Amino acid sequence: MDLEDMKQKAVVLNEPGVLDKNGIYFTSPSAFARENLFCILWGAEFFCSFPYQIRRKGLDLFLGFHILSGELYFEYEENSFCAKQGDIVFIDCKKPHYYYAKEHVNFQFFHFTGSCSQKYVDFLYEKQQKRDSSSSPASGALYPGALGACTIFSQILEELSHPNPEEHRLSYLLHTLFGMLAAEKKASANPTITRAIRFIEEHYAEPISVDDIAASAALSKYHFSRLFREETGASPHEYLAALRLRYAKELILETSLSMETVAVKCGFSTASHFIRAFKKEMKFTPASYRKYFSPFFY
Repeated sequence: MDLEDMKQKAVVLNEPGVLDKNGIYFTSPSAFARENLFCILWGAEFFCSFPYQIRRKGLDLFLGFHILSGELYFEYEENSFCAKQGDIVFIDCKKPHYYYAKEHVNFQFFHFTGSCSQKYVDFLYEKQQKRDSSSSPASGALYPGALGACTIFSQILEELSHPNPEEHRLSYLLHTLFGMLAAEKKASANPTITRAIRFIEEHYAEPISVDDIAASAALSKYHFSRLFREETGASPHEYLAALRLRYAKELILETSLSMETVAVKCGFSTASHFIRAFKKEMKFTPASYRKYFSPFFY
């Protein structure tokens, strides 16, 4: 079955229960991408309610979901489960699957294929089942409260919506998303710290402080800082600084933005503060970092 046939089989026009949508956005991967990269073929953001439902089997593609609000229900791999706000789901469309809305739900999705897709989806499924084996898992396809991975998912949809989406960036973002879901990472069992981490993820680009983060958790700064380190292995300041630097590195490599603009977008008070923090971690300046990874560097 070629790509055009897959589109016809997968895309249902005027589905009952679809109230509104952004997209559907399509791409046409190059021969190089098909052979060597992860290929995102199409995606959209849907606003749905009952009686929205999709039941399929036999499509040689993979499908990812990011729930923005509400709940979406799934039947997959002999499991029934509900994906809620902040959850991510990945399924292998060759296997019978059924998903539906009972009430209002807003979600993003994309179909993909390409290099290592089968092995990665299988690996993530098995790994997630092992992670949750002690708590009666609904399915290895569900990644609850995936925090940073949700940000990457939204970046994929944003890139996909451009008139000429960049296939290498799409592949990179999907690989990053898989890596975040696969990485061994201790999940905080403390809901207060989970809320604080979500606050940091949502506001890292703003001039927030440890006091602000502690206030979001309704704890004193001292007590919160001690609890945060116990749960994450880092202080709130270290966690915030690392997150800002991570996003700064992406902007330096993937855009031509000035260092002043990068600093503002990543929450640093000044460009000089950003440069000092970057140099302290990387041992060279942001400009040197960009120059080194430029294709014209000798």
